[in-house]
Parts: sequence; C-alpha cells; structure tokens
Amino acid sequence: MKRNDLAYRETFLAGRLGIRAKILIYLAILAGFIISAVWMLQGVLVYSASRGLNVPPQLLDAVRTQFFLTVGAILLATALVGFTMARSVSEPIIETNEAAKQLSASRYTRPPHSGGYREIAELNDTLVRAAEDLGRVEDLQRELIANISHDLRTPLTMIIGYAEAMRDIPEEVTPENMQIIIDETNRLASLVNEVLEFSKLRSGTMKIEKRDFDLTATISAIRDRVAAMTEKDGYTIVMQGDGPCMVRGDSARIEQVIYNLLGNALTYTGEDKEVTIRQEERGGVVRVSITDTGKGISRTELPYVWDRYYRTKESHRRAVIGSGLGLNICRGILENHGAAFGVDSVPGAGSTFWFELPKA
Repeated sequence: MKRNDLAYRETFLAGRLGIRAKILIYLAILAGFIISAVWMLQGVLVYSASRGLNVPPQLLDAVRTQFFLTVGAILLATALVGFTMARSVSEPIIETNEAAKQLSASRYTRPPHSGGYREIAELNDTLVRAAEDLGRVEDLQRELIANISHDLRTPLTMIIGYAEAMRDIPEEVTPENMQIIIDETNRLASLVNEVLEFSKLRSGTMKIEKRDFDLTATISAIRDRVAAMTEKDGYTIVMQGDGPCMVRGDSARIEQVIYNLLGNALTYTGEDKEVTIRQEERGGVVRVSITDTGKGISRTELPYVWDRYYRTKESHRRAVIGSGLGLNICRGILENHGAAFGVDSVPGAGSTFWFELPKA
C-alpha cells in the first residue's frame, strides 16, 4: 500500500493514537489558536505604541501581564478539561472494546461504565444481543451436527449389517434385503443432497429459473412417489384442492420445497400418520398448504422454525423421507421466488406449512 494513500494514513494513525491522545491533541490545538489570538492582540497594541499613537506604558505592561496570565490559565484549563474529558469519554469506549473481545467465545459482560452515554449504552445492548445470538447459533449448530451424525450412522449401520449378512449367509440374498439396502442408500443420498443444497443457499449460488408449469401435476407426482415409499409403514397422504393450476416459478425448486415440507409433515405427524396437502386459488395466487396432526409448535418456537440449524425442543426423530433439514432450504428458495410463506400451528392440534405462487 502506498504511503500517501488516505486509507493507509488513517490506519497508521488509528493504530498509534487512542481516543484519549486524540482528545488531548485536539484541545491542545484549540488552546494554541486561543493563545495565538491573544498574542496577535498584544502585537497590535505594541505596534500601535511603536507608531506613536500615545499608548500609555502602564497599559502595555498590563497587556503583557494579562497575556502571560491568560496563557497560563488557558494551558491549565486545557490540561484539566482535557484529562477529565479524555477519561470520561474514553473510559466507556475502552471498557466496551475490552469486553467485546469476549464475543469470539459467545460471551459478553456489560462493562461498569457502559451507561455513561446513550450511544455507548445502545452499543452494549447490541453486543449483548449479538453474544446471545452467537451462543444460540453455536448450540443449534452443535445439535445439527449431532443429528446429522445420527442420521448418517443409522443407514450406514443397516447397509453394512445387511451386506455382511448377505455375504456370509447365501439364504439372506433376497429381494427384500436388497430393497432395504437400496432404501437406506437413498436416505444417504437424500441427506447429502440436502446438505449440498444448504451449502449453495448459504453461499448464494442457488439459481432460480422461472417458467410456467402445472403445479397440480407436480404435487400429484410427488404425492404418488412419496406414498409408494411410506404406505407400507401406515402413512396416508390426502390431497385436496382445485383443478389443474398453472403457476410461474422454478419447477425443480418448488418440487424440492413440496418434498421437504411433506417429509417434515410425515416425520412429525400424529399417531394417525395422516398428512393433508391442499391447493387453493386465491385471486392471482395459488396457495399450497401441508398439514400434519402432530403435537404442533409452541408460540415461542414458531418464529424460529425457518432458521438455519433450528430444531424444535422435541426429541430428535429420524426423518421419514429426506433428511429433516429442509425448512431453511425451503425458506431460501421461496425468498428467491419472492413468494409469501409461513406456518400456522396450535400446540396439540398439528401444524400447517404453506406458501403461495403467482398464477401463470
């Protein structure tokens, strides 16, 4: 970086002068201007006397004495005000700066002088909230890693177990056992794909290509495909709604949203194992809602269900389909579409996740 560069000079000075030193320097410069003004006034009087304007000598002596007294008073006042101001202004900032170094560990302790100024108090409130958010995200991230590890380990264990049995016992080489291995492999592929999609969403590389497509046909195809995988376990997927609807959006991404929401509903539905998909025309948009009959989501948790890493406080469940990590992916896809979406839930009465797309 060049030495005459403004950013370099600012960085150079900022790294060597603290706020106390700068306050003292500014006050010293101000005192210098005042002293210069007094000195110039004295110079005018002396000059006038030297030009024969009959200025009394007593007045010149008084002016000189007053000049020295004024300079001394200015220097003393500058020193007292400078140190007092530097201490009162800089102390809360220095304490806040030291306390902010704890943020890397998701901790922040409000310093004792943080309420001296409104801006410093607001800054400390912001840092306290930031520390709380960082701690919450860190806890949720650890929980997510644990849940992913659980979701990975279960199908891997089953694949290894069935493969070894088929290797050692020829009678175990059956279509049923082969299908179990295929199903568990599909679970692994689904989990890996959702983690990759999550990474694309975070990095901003997810692309949306909008076009007109038949939303009803898309929902029916997903419903039939998922039902074929889950009916043997007693799950029922009911589809309700208006006739064929053409909407505008990225069909592949919207299919991913429906698949993730349906998988989430199947995972958390009630003992009747029933999930309902509704399609409704509302003016210029089509609303798709997916309802389960599970325990529902509490009001305190409801605002966070779309957040990354978030899971409800209910004990971890193995997803019926997918990985169970898709709500944040759904949020990213729908936000990129500019689509309205949300969740309605009553504890003990299930949850309904919905989104809306414009008609073609």
